[in-house]
Amino acid sequence: MPQRSISLSDLLNTKMKTRNGVTTGQAALAVVVVILLAAVAFYAVTSTSGSSTTPSTSTTPTSSSTSTTGTTSSTSTTSTSTTSAQAVTPQTIVVQRNAWSPDMDPRETSTIDVVQNMYETLTYTAPNGTVLPGLATSWTHSADYITWTYTLRQGVTFHDGTPFNSTAVVYSINEIVKYGGGDAPDVWDTFKSVAANGPYSVIITNTQATNEPVVTAAAYAAFMFSPNIVKYSGAANDTVGLHSWFLTLHDDGSGPYMINSTGSSISQQTIELSAYKNYWGGWHHGQITSIIVETVSNVNTAVQYAQKGQLDVIGISGQYQYIPQLLSAGLQVKSGPSFSAVWLLFNNQHQYLNNQLVREALLTAINYQQVVNQAYFGYGSMFPGIINPGKPFYNSNAPTYPNAGNKTEALALLREAGYPGGLNVTWTVTYSTGSPFLGTACQIIQTYWAPLKVTLNCQGEGFAQVTKQAGYFNQTTGAVFEPGPISYASTPSAQDIVLLNWVGATADPWLVPDELFAIQGAPYQNDILFNWSYFRNSTFTNLLNQARLDESNPTVAQAEWNKLNLMFYQAAPGWGLFAENQVWVLSPHLQGYVPNPYYGFDYIFYYQLTYS
Repeated sequence: MPQRSISLSDLLNTKMKTRNGVTTGQAALAVVVVILLAAVAFYAVTSTSGSSTTPSTSTTPTSSSTSTTGTTSSTSTTSTSTTSAQAVTPQTIVVQRNAWSPDMDPRETSTIDVVQNMYETLTYTAPNGTVLPGLATSWTHSADYITWTYTLRQGVTFHDGTPFNSTAVVYSINEIVKYGGGDAPDVWDTFKSVAANGPYSVIITNTQATNEPVVTAAAYAAFMFSPNIVKYSGAANDTVGLHSWFLTLHDDGSGPYMINSTGSSISQQTIELSAYKNYWGGWHHGQITSIIVETVSNVNTAVQYAQKGQLDVIGISGQYQYIPQLLSAGLQVKSGPSFSAVWLLFNNQHQYLNNQLVREALLTAINYQQVVNQAYFGYGSMFPGIINPGKPFYNSNAPTYPNAGNKTEALALLREAGYPGGLNVTWTVTYSTGSPFLGTACQIIQTYWAPLKVTLNCQGEGFAQVTKQAGYFNQTTGAVFEPGPISYASTPSAQDIVLLNWVGATADPWLVPDELFAIQGAPYQNDILFNWSYFRNSTFTNLLNQARLDESNPTVAQAEWNKLNLMFYQAAPGWGLFAENQVWVLSPHLQGYVPNPYYGFDYIFYYQLTYS
């Protein structure tokens, strides 16, 4: 994956937390959309055409903007498009989704690819990392970066007709924090209060220095919705009642698309999105005015449909052996960078796996190059340390395990651990069937661990079941994606090893290691909250949190991250197998794809696409 240099101003534009793209729902969606925050003309992110088989480069925004490190933030040019959707020639595309989910709740969604079509955030992160205006046109901050004042866009309405203003912002943020679902606890962990400062201005106050524009640009848990949503939905309350309304395929955002509940079908696992004719960004001829999202779980079937012109956008879930035939069929194959990676997580509370030397031996034995080549057809790259390539403080010289593996060294480590004859154990590796290449990765690892007398069962499950087996569920109600007690990790029913396709909502290097390897902050310090390695090293956690606080001092932070990389390598609670590129298959009629690693798995912006 391409690396980026990072300046202090760039650093502050990428401060705060990330969250996983596989969070509260189906891991690894095949084809998805990212935050459709505004008209392409408004954000002026130029279109780029990537090579058919090599990563595209990020583009540079042409709108006027400045770094958020100063007192005043960026402002953009005014949209010149006022054409209504009714006056635009209708353009419909059919998109593949590889797993069904009806969760349209913007507070916790597991269907982020669809939800990001209908909702918008106050700010937006461009492909080059610059934070740009969204529903906010400008912002200022106090000298200590604790208090932020946002000026809001005027002339915006929600899908129920309610005007967007400070009332809506205050309601949305408070509702997200109150509901506390999905990524909200992490995205808003420093949040203290939000208050109206006039009809089109709000003040957000935090408990510590925060780069708020990055928070309000988060790919998860930062969406604005109508303050009249409970009344509009007819829900009995803003908790269970409103959530049920979302699950029956409804929305109330301000984005360019809205759910066509009549054309959508839960039984047929189909979602239809239609252009919101009063969208503030306007509509141009050639833009996509209707999106039909079809659930097609079998990649081979999706490939056949694409070749017949029955699917306009598909994902091939790491099965890149189809690329030659797709290209020969005249389809576009676009590759772009992402901040997603495949992580192998040990249960650090289990017998054998609670031994550091055993974990080191297992990681030493793996041929990572073969995993990338065979499981992901070379569309990824190995990386050392705990930070993905391209993120701030990434260090290409961090300590790492041998790319091709070393069986002799692995066996020596086992002898040192007291197992001269190997481990003689059988473990289960769980992974989400939404990312079938993880099953291939497991089979390759199985080969390299066999000389260590380790037998692996590779078990693919729906992401909800993987989550439950990891202990991230309410043991009273059985509901998944709710914190469970850390004591579950020591039970026989807990997972042994898990392979996760993991990504962040923003590029802050702090959150991914926090989610995967750190003791969670209060009140979750004794809970399982995505920390599926159950790594309970307080020294590591404390230094990780300190590095986050020191991000505004790059020299200090880099030294801390270098130490964290060494601690991570030596403790071996898990490891990143490889960082992923994203590959999309598009109809030859679609133009305007721009890779943006700041939004999950480089999700496609459908509003910026045109059909010719």
